[in-house]
Amino acid sequence: MKLHQIEGAAIEGICACVPANAVANDAKTAAVTGIVTRRVAVPGVTVVDLCVKAAERVMRDTGTSPGDFGAVIFVSFTQHWRMPCAAVQAQTRLGLPRDVIAFDVTLACSGWGYGLYLAGLLAGRTGKKTLLLDGDVQSEFLDGGDVSTASLLSDGGTATVVGAAGESSGAWRFAFAADGAGGGVLRLEHGGRIEMDGFGVFRFVAVEVVGLLKEFAAGAAPVEWFVPHQANVYVVRQLAKSVGFPEKATAVSCDRLGNLSSASVPATIAWCGVRGKVRFAGFGGGLSISAGDIDVGADRPLSVVET
Repeated sequence: MKLHQIEGAAIEGICACVPANAVANDAKTAAVTGIVTRRVAVPGVTVVDLCVKAAERVMRDTGTSPGDFGAVIFVSFTQHWRMPCAAVQAQTRLGLPRDVIAFDVTLACSGWGYGLYLAGLLAGRTGKKTLLLDGDVQSEFLDGGDVSTASLLSDGGTATVVGAAGESSGAWRFAFAADGAGGGVLRLEHGGRIEMDGFGVFRFVAVEVVGLLKEFAAGAAPVEWFVPHQANVYVVRQLAKSVGFPEKATAVSCDRLGNLSSASVPATIAWCGVRGKVRFAGFGGGLSISAGDIDVGADRPLSVVET
């Protein structure tokens, strides 16, 4: 495992935007997975719509204007348009400058960690803030007959403002892993529906994700919170137990929000009001893993809006 470090980056605010439409799982599914309700967008709502609403709120919360940004990164695997890319669409709708660096990152469950790493680097290099947008409208790609998958996945968008910070803010640590050979356990073919081998995904988490997180923790400074990808409540609890985090220090949002893919980590930080030293872990489609130790300051605005 290779460690990556960024000095002088800071999260200035996070907002999650979720559909107001909360669809309840049946009692048996809720008991097995812990997911009681999922958020499902009404037809016609895109991931850009959700992320733009989140961005508008976090910009207001942080007192940030469009001209403050030097880059916008959009993480999603459910972009409605192939061209133009989602980041460029968001740039125009938010009124960001035409000279911003704007690009998409097509990743699933691990994507926020990759995006945050890039956002931190860009904030330091450009001297301006980076807007990290992350979300998916997964309901558009679900097979209603595949209950084991459809009962887990949800829709939502997030916006994270990343800026420069003084050296005293401390460093962010990251680790990443990829295993394309196992990608068939969670996939979305062009024109198809999301397919998941639940046992294959769980085996990946139990072996590869746990192994990476244990290695990542070796020699690291203590953290106050663990925020893993919200696959389902059972997976979250088992993962936390395996890597030594108590339940009270493990943030959970999927019981009410469902599995938001890569947006689940920032959405959980916002939903649960997580502040302080945080270890996050994103894992899934790829197969791919991202892990990081970051600091969410006590005064940083965290919010959730419904639409």
